[in-house]
Amino acid sequence: MEKEKLTLDAIKMDLMKVADDQISNKADWRFSYIIPITLLAILIAVFFKNIFVGLLIFSFAVYHMVRYVMEYQKYKAKKTAILSLIKCGEISILTETLSHIANDTVYEPHQAGRKMRTIKTVTFYHFNGGRCWRLPLFSKHYAWSRDFYVSSEGLENISIPGDEFFFVSLQEHPDIAYVYPCKSFILDGNLKPQD
Repeated sequence: MEKEKLTLDAIKMDLMKVADDQISNKADWRFSYIIPITLLAILIAVFFKNIFVGLLIFSFAVYHMVRYVMEYQKYKAKKTAILSLIKCGEISILTETLSHIANDTVYEPHQAGRKMRTIKTVTFYHFNGGRCWRLPLFSKHYAWSRDFYVSSEGLENISIPGDEFFFVSLQEHPDIAYVYPCKSFILDGNLKPQD
């Protein structure tokens, strides 16, 4: 089977999706606190005619609003870094060997239907070099690829311990990362893996 070339434009597209997914998770988390706290503060201020207590409760919502604005500013910096990728020196490309795939429980408040949940089970790819990568829940990974686009389940199914992956991350923001199976992709001539 012929491998597909992994280009800088394809990497930019995938890293942008990861950054968008991260800010979406943070928004879901923060707004799951902001909305109910704000409603509670309004109810107390209006129905119980106690503005002081309403403002005190609303201050918790303001805290989460400020934290979200700070996280959004970081997201904009990451997005700018991704969009300005001109040369591969701004990204780290390593060849890593897959150790195992694990489902881990993480604290990440989110809305699940009508209920508020605080923990979530997410999939992590662990590599022998000590790195791990959180599998984003995209409907299609490598959507730009002509032959090797897959679902999250499909990526898990084709990933076997011992397989080699290109582990690509931003130099300035290493939490923005993506992996590419070496059995499906080769690096474009302009991209070089680091030792």
